[in-house]
Amino acid sequence: MTKRSSDQSNSDIPLLLEELKDVLPAALLTAPHLNWSDVDPLCLRFLCKVAGSPWTNQLALAIAVGMTYVQMEGSTVVGRMYLFHKRWQMLFPYFHLTTFDEWNPVDHIPKYLHSTEWTDSSATRQEFLESYYTYANHIQAYLRSLSSTERDLYRQWAWPLLPRDLFRSLSRRGEIQDERFQNRKGETDALVPHYARMRSEAHLRWNALWRLQTKFREATTHIESSLEKLPLKFTYEEPHLGQRLHFKLWDRSSYVLAHAVRYGKTAVKDATKKIGPYSTERNHYFLEFLGAEALSDLSSGLHPDELLWFGDLLRYDLLGSGPSCGTEEEVKRKQAYLKSWGYEATEGEQSTPFETGSVGLLSQAHIGGAEKFLSEAQKRTEGILLQVEPLMAAATFGLAALDIITTTGARMNELLQISLTPECLHSLEIEGTRRLLLRLVPKDRDKPADYFVGTETRRNLEKVARLLQEHYHLQADTSIPQVHFNTNNFRHYQFPDARPYLFQFSGKHLVHYAITACMRFLCHAMVFQTAEGRPVVLKAHLLRHVFASHIHHVEQVPLDIVAFMLHQKDLRVTQYYAAPPWQQVLTSANALLDHFATQLGDLGEAFVRAPAELQQQLEEAKQQVGTLAKVRGGECTCHAICPISFACTGCVFKVPDPSRRDEVIEQKNCAVIRLEQVTKRRLGPEIVKMRALIRRCNAELEEMEMIEQYRKDEQIETALHIRH
Repeated sequence: MTKRSSDQSNSDIPLLLEELKDVLPAALLTAPHLNWSDVDPLCLRFLCKVAGSPWTNQLALAIAVGMTYVQMEGSTVVGRMYLFHKRWQMLFPYFHLTTFDEWNPVDHIPKYLHSTEWTDSSATRQEFLESYYTYANHIQAYLRSLSSTERDLYRQWAWPLLPRDLFRSLSRRGEIQDERFQNRKGETDALVPHYARMRSEAHLRWNALWRLQTKFREATTHIESSLEKLPLKFTYEEPHLGQRLHFKLWDRSSYVLAHAVRYGKTAVKDATKKIGPYSTERNHYFLEFLGAEALSDLSSGLHPDELLWFGDLLRYDLLGSGPSCGTEEEVKRKQAYLKSWGYEATEGEQSTPFETGSVGLLSQAHIGGAEKFLSEAQKRTEGILLQVEPLMAAATFGLAALDIITTTGARMNELLQISLTPECLHSLEIEGTRRLLLRLVPKDRDKPADYFVGTETRRNLEKVARLLQEHYHLQADTSIPQVHFNTNNFRHYQFPDARPYLFQFSGKHLVHYAITACMRFLCHAMVFQTAEGRPVVLKAHLLRHVFASHIHHVEQVPLDIVAFMLHQKDLRVTQYYAAPPWQQVLTSANALLDHFATQLGDLGEAFVRAPAELQQQLEEAKQQVGTLAKVRGGECTCHAICPISFACTGCVFKVPDPSRRDEVIEQKNCAVIRLEQVTKRRLGPEIVKMRALIRRCNAELEEMEMIEQYRKDEQIETALHIRH
């Protein structure tokens, strides 16, 4: 897709161009056929950052040609320019180059591709090769469009061409694509068996954090009502984990006074008088986690790091930008720990997998310098210090995102489009039950498509809405703020108007990596490994692959229907997304051999239905089954002709309803009886069908059980026990 940013998104372009006048030659900014006003601000900011490099002018020409002559996406262009900048920063000193005139791709690129001097992956080297070849040719095409006089002027900033034959001999595109496919397939295989459990565990974790927030607020109420004094020690029980959690509630001044020997005289004096950093305006409550006590063995003592599932992230300062902060030795230890979980750093950068880029989301809030205060305070205690609200916000966004992707297969950019507007949300009432329909614009399309979601997804979106109401201190009938689509997103040009986006925080639309960080936080310590033992890191696109594989190979949804649900036009792409797990290939092959060896016997009587009868059956079914209608054991969300002939049990379009478990149990019991009958009569095909139906019933009953489990878990009320 070749579109440009909207004028509204580019309101800061004049200022950036004014700044570039001191960086670039005037001839570059007035080059014929190149309109710098159409260049994405991301690219302009990038040029300001790299000013002074030997290749600045060459990058500037490539950006202008790429965006305004070839009309590429701004995010794509700036991504490639950053790739060139980082590689040239590495290659120029190695080859002793001082000016761009000394750069010779015929000599230098092959040496870079084959050298073992650098840690660049084969995929990164291939990307550099392909991108250089592409941009060098685009620039040459642009020069050919100029007059001979103009061509002589702008040739000084052109990129030397890489011969086509040399490019083809150096390219390893096919080999690298196969490698990527195998890596992605291995990661998908590792997640597919845990598909349902991962979703259920995410709900249970959200419930546990919500209980912690509830107890934190109850404790602060005791303080503000003057019923208790700080520090306040309290405990409560976490039933899902079988633990009793021990905490202390503090505010700034009480903490400093309790640790006076570890603070300076000025800090203690200000804390006593509650002035400066300890004034009412800058004060805030926070918790100190003392440890978890196993209810099954009260004599085992407190475990200081077992704070729900994320104690280690706080203990080792791994949230936000924490992994890149500290002494060289501290950063090295943090990076090594993250690497053990599979969070590999990109070349030349530190790994920060839980960075959201948003104040108060996941990382500690900046309220009156709270982040700095807690960071310093943590050095003065053995307990884990934390603010609950940033973690609760991250868990809420993470749960909603995980649920939507694993039930609709939506892409990250489609997820970020969800807004509380009539154009996006349609709330329908079908037979007394409210249903939700999302209208989002898929990749490479201009018009919105339908995404039907079930009851659980609606509940999770409502949790986000309540979070935002509280975050912005809004009344129940007040709409959340309207914000602009994040300009760091490559599709921001499609959504120029401000909207009440659901995935926003602190007055800004969230970026994709913020959502990824929230999902990773919620799923931290869920161990997923490939067959080779390599840790699998959660990413939205990987979950989309998992969704496709699950519904195609577990739910048995036909490939063309999977493509429809994923909003993909090319069935070959869908086939790649829904490639079968290797273990399933082995199992299926083994089962097929078993079927070949089976004596089917007589099939019994057969019947043939006329087309008129089939049409009558279809029309009757339309009255009973369809978009958001009730079916056996749940509700149907398919808004087209049923792709599986109304075999609703186990259908991916059905949203199971635990309150209607009896309907599925009844169907299973009937299938068991039928299985006994057809087994006695040796009706092989019917035996296979009944066994499959029983498996689908069991899977659906298990899913209902998990839904009931986390719904029941939501209703658990634990008592707050204050310790004096």
